[in-house]
Amino acid sequence: MSNRARLIITPCGPWRLYQHAVPPGWDMLGTVQRGDEIGALARNKATGNLVMMRAGAVSMLDQRKAQAALSHASA
Repeated sequence: MSNRARLIITPCGPWRLYQHAVPPGWDMLGTVQRGDEIGALARNKATGNLVMMRAGAVSMLDQRKAQAALSHASA
């Protein structure tokens, strides 16, 4: 998947559709869409990294884009 895809973040979105349980050490923030991929948006409590989770699979997001999209969506 290209890292150039725009991120669309929905704070408090239905993340449980994509990740049923909250893994230890993570905060679930909502949903994120990158191109045709959609999943749960999560933040690692230790590192602060934002990731996409789907059925236990974790995909790192471009942190600059993710933070900008989260800030824009929360405004």
